[in-house]
Amino acid sequence: MKPTQNMTLPCAVFGHNYIKSKTNSNRTSELTCCNCKTIVTTDLRGNFEASTISNKRIQSILIKLFRLNLNLTKVTFSSQVNYN
Repeated sequence: MKPTQNMTLPCAVFGHNYIKSKTNSNRTSELTCCNCKTIVTTDLRGNFEASTISNKRIQSILIKLFRLNLNLTKVTFSSQVNYN
């Protein structure tokens, strides 16, 4: 059995308490658990899909890479070299 955090304990015992957080244009919904903030989406048939977590990880990594690229482009080198 995996150890659970205090926020996920009610979800482990009683199940998730989902509320609708967003409705998409293609008749799918995004649901968020009130306790553990787990995000799931529903498809057109009403089935739950928890695929958004990996998309969030990819998005956060892309944001980090973008910020790293911005920081690297700000570094400028002097074009004048002094060889005394």
